Amino acid sequence: MSTETSLFPHTSVKELKPGDTVLDFFQLRSLEVRRTRAGDNYLDMALGDATGTISAKMWPDAIRKWGREFAAGDFVKIEGKVESYRDKAQLIVEKIRAVSTDEVPDVGRLVRVSAQNPAALCDELGATAAALRPPDLAHFVCTMLDRNSEALKTFPAARMVHHAYVGGLIEHTASVVRKVAAVAELEKAINRDLALAGAILHDIGKLRELNPSAMGRTIEGRLIGHLILGVEMLVALAIEQGVVDRPWFRELEHIVVSHHGEVEFGSPMRPMSAEAILVHFIDNLDSRLKIVEEALQAAEPDGFSAYNKWLGGRAFAGFGASGEETEND
Repeated sequence: MSTETSLFPHTSVKELKPGDTVLDFFQLRSLEVRRTRAGDNYLDMALGDATGTISAKMWPDAIRKWGREFAAGDFVKIEGKVESYRDKAQLIVEKIRAVSTDEVPDVGRLVRVSAQNPAALCDELGATAAALRPPDLAHFVCTMLDRNSEALKTFPAARMVHHAYVGGLIEHTASVVRKVAAVAELEKAINRDLALAGAILHDIGKLRELNPSAMGRTIEGRLIGHLILGVEMLVALAIEQGVVDRPWFRELEHIVVSHHGEVEFGSPMRPMSAEAILVHFIDNLDSRLKIVEEALQAAEPDGFSAYNKWLGGRAFAGFGASGEETEND
C-alpha cells in the first residue's frame, strides 16, 4: 500500500455513510478475532478518529492477503468501503497496514480529547488536596500534583480500556475523587482525608507507565506496572519531605499498591483498610461506567452494544434508548 496522501478527501468518522469509499488514516480502537459460519477467522474492529468510532470488518480473504501486523491502539491506513449493517454504517476493510505517527498528516485528527476542561479539573484536585489534614499530608499531595500537573492534564488513563484519550487521566481521577468524597460522607468510619489522598494519587504511576506519543507503554511500564511505579514516586517524595515514617504515608502506599484489588488484575496486595477498599471499588466503578458509556456509543437499534471483552458481554442502554415500551408508557 502506498504511503502517499489519501486519494480521497478526509471524512470524519461521524460523517461516514454507506456507499463512501475510504482511503485514509484511523486509530485502531479495538480488535477481536471471530469466526465465520464456515469456520474462517475474520477481524471485528473499531476504527476511530477524534469525532467518534465506526465498526469495521476485515474478512478472511483480506486477512490472507494483508496479514495482521497491527494491534489495538495502533494508527493504521485503511482502504475500504462503507456499507449499511442493521441500519448503521460499517466499514469493510479491503487493505490495512500499521503506520508510524510520522506518516500521519495530522495525528490530532485521530486522537480523542476529553470533553472536560483538564485545567479546571487539576485546580479542583489541587483545592481538595490543600484542604486535607494533617497539613503534612496536604503538602505531600499538593507537591505531587504541582510537579506533575502538565502531564496529568494530557495523559490518557489507559491505552485502550477506559478514558483512553488526551486528558483521560485527570478526568478519571477527578471522577474517582468525587465518588470517594460522596461515599465518605455516608461512611463515618472512613478516614476521609486519607481516602481522598489515595483517590487523588491512585493512578499517579501511569505517568511513568504510559507513553502517549507512542500510543503504548514504556519499558518500565511493561516490566513493573503503574501500581509499583506509583509507590516508587510516593517513596521518593516522602524521603525528600521526611514523612516516610508518618502512619498516613504507609496507609497511602497501601491504597496505591492495592487499588486493583486482586492479584490477577495486577495488584501485589489485596486492599486491607477501609480506605483502600473504598478506593479500589470506586476506581473499578468509574472505569466500568466509562466502558459502558463508550460501548453504547455504537449501540444497535435494540439498545445493546456489540460484545465488549472488558465487560465480558454486551452493554444495554435501557428500554427508553432502545425504543421498547415500558409498563409506564
